[in-house]
Amino acid sequence: MKGLWSMDTIGPISRTVEDAAITLGAIAGYDPNDPISWDIPVPDYRAALTGDIKGVKVGIVKALLYSDQVDSDVENVVTTATALLTKLGAAVEEVSIPLTAYANPIGAVLLNTEPASNLGELVRERIHDFGHDNRIGLLTGSIIPAQVYYKAQKLRTMLRQQILDALEKYDALVMPTSGRVAPELQDDPVVTSKETTSRLPFMRTNSFNLSSTPAISVPCGFGARGLPIGLQIAGRPGGETTVLNVAHTYEQATTWHTVRPTNA
Repeated sequence: MKGLWSMDTIGPISRTVEDAAITLGAIAGYDPNDPISWDIPVPDYRAALTGDIKGVKVGIVKALLYSDQVDSDVENVVTTATALLTKLGAAVEEVSIPLTAYANPIGAVLLNTEPASNLGELVRERIHDFGHDNRIGLLTGSIIPAQVYYKAQKLRTMLRQQILDALEKYDALVMPTSGRVAPELQDDPVVTSKETTSRLPFMRTNSFNLSSTPAISVPCGFGARGLPIGLQIAGRPGGETTVLNVAHTYEQATTWHTVRPTNA
């Protein structure tokens, strides 16, 4: 999200985990023009793809899997994927991180408020140049009270600490990338209520945007209509090598990354 100073990051979109590791190795590292980037050596991400996850401790985030925002076919496919991680040698068990269930509303406040402030002149003078969803978000963010933004920041700090505490015990966390299969392309919906102002209440990614921890999504199956489902794997700050290796090991044990949706 451009203009969101506290969560802006970049990362590769690639055909395979190995491609992602190669690309990340090229773009990672300290940037003197970015005051919040880490001045630490960049690991050899590709060399970290050993295909061996024996003994790696993996936590299934219950609040992000067992939810009314997660469809049954997504839950079943992700549960099958976590079972495969066990067969591949990982020590997998469920973990409770309560505030992850509220990551979307917490993130929504920040995702709307900060860009509305940073892009204030464009919001005032060229709001119709923005796409439908961004237009709603920017206008909403322009009127969110300071107390609400402040509360969201406090909740973000608490959520981040819960995730970091979990990552003291687990090397990686897993959950769906989205609670629904990938959506088909569609026109912007007509907004008729508060619930219809967002088309993505089922996304499971906000927890790791808010906690500033690395995460990756890999294909893990398809829904009944032949649309893809993603398995999300997250790790400790600076723990990209572990995240990539778990993702790579799973990917190499399946063929999902080679299969196209039926209507593609």
